[in-house]
Order: sequence, then C-alpha cells, then structure tokens
Amino acid sequence: MSKKSKIYAGVASLLLVGAATVAVAAPVVAAPPGSFSVSLSPIPHDPAADGGSNVTGSSTLGLQGTRLTVNLTASGLSPNLPHLTHIHGVLQARNECPTLAADKPRNGGDGNGLIDTLEGQPAYGPILVTFSTRGDTSAAAGFKLSTASVADAAGNLTYSRTFKIPQKIAAELSDLHVVVHGLDLNGSHAYDGEESSLGMGIPLEAELPVACGPIN
Repeated sequence: MSKKSKIYAGVASLLLVGAATVAVAAPVVAAPPGSFSVSLSPIPHDPAADGGSNVTGSSTLGLQGTRLTVNLTASGLSPNLPHLTHIHGVLQARNECPTLAADKPRNGGDGNGLIDTLEGQPAYGPILVTFSTRGDTSAAAGFKLSTASVADAAGNLTYSRTFKIPQKIAAELSDLHVVVHGLDLNGSHAYDGEESSLGMGIPLEAELPVACGPIN
C-alpha cells in the first residue's frame, strides 16, 4: 500500500467513527420539534472530468425529539443506480459545501477535476446519518449500496423515511449538511473502474459526492 493510500485509509476510518465519537459526549437537551429544508446544488467540478454532471434537488426534514422524517428528491443523477445519501458534519463546528479548491494539490487534492469524499470531508465533515431505505441509518451504513435509494431511468430519485437519530445530532441539525453521492463516469451503466481510496470495497464512482446542501 502506498503512503497516500495509507493516509486515505486512515482518514476513511474517521468517516465511520465520527458519529460514534460525538454520540458519547455529555448529554444535551433534546432538540425541539422543527421543520428544516435543504436545497441541493451540484458539487463543483471540471465538466471535462465528469461529463458535465449537474445534480440538483431538495429535501425537507421534520424533527420531533430525536425522530426525523426525511423527504428528498433529486434529479440529474446516474440512471438506475444507487446513490448513497447522508447527513455530514462536525458537531459544534462550522460546516460547508466544498469549493473546487478542495481538489487542488495545495489543499491535499489530486487535481483531477473531481472532488471525492475525502477531498470534500474537510468542508462538510464525516458521515453522521445515512439515508438508507431500510435497517441501519448510522454512519456504519454509510457505504452500503444495497440499502441506498436508486434513481429511476430518467435519473430522478425520491426518498422518504422516518427514523431516530442521536440526540446530539438532533440538537445541531441546522449546522449540518446533506450530501448525495454516486456518478457513472464512464457511461457503463454501473459503478466500476477504479476502486475508492476509502477502502470500503466500493468503486470511486459510487462514493463521488455529486450534490450538497446546508440544512436550514
């Protein structure tokens, strides 16, 4: 394993333990009932590197205590493929969607015109909640393609589910972000090619962030 791969693998492990780390912090007061909205915009990219991907969408989040109801729609996605979707963030810290500067070598990027999960992570933080269609919704399910929502033949995706989230995440929901992943770069109608540097056994195409939006 190269030195860069070892670094990536180490950072990838933080994506999975981020939520667990904050979950054991001192108890906080439960978040009051509330409604939140998200406007999803494309992750900045070089059109020549990804064929001009332009994913947009929106989401509403209804919170009652620690019970979260999510309704999300997105368009412009790779058709007939699963799209991992998460709440990302660092609790008690500023979070934002990445700019194209995240891909620059001076900022630790590889300069290939695409922002992968690791390059975007300094801006929007680790996975805290997974928008899975069934079962686990924690960070541990973050890269489980079998439970991710699948876009239709036109590249449209609709997701709706109610589930519980950790109290501390509920209390800081408005400081976090929703990120949608997945892009068929080579037009093969499958996620294939180069393996992700995350070391999660999935292709790079499956974990590429394609849209991001702050929770307001």
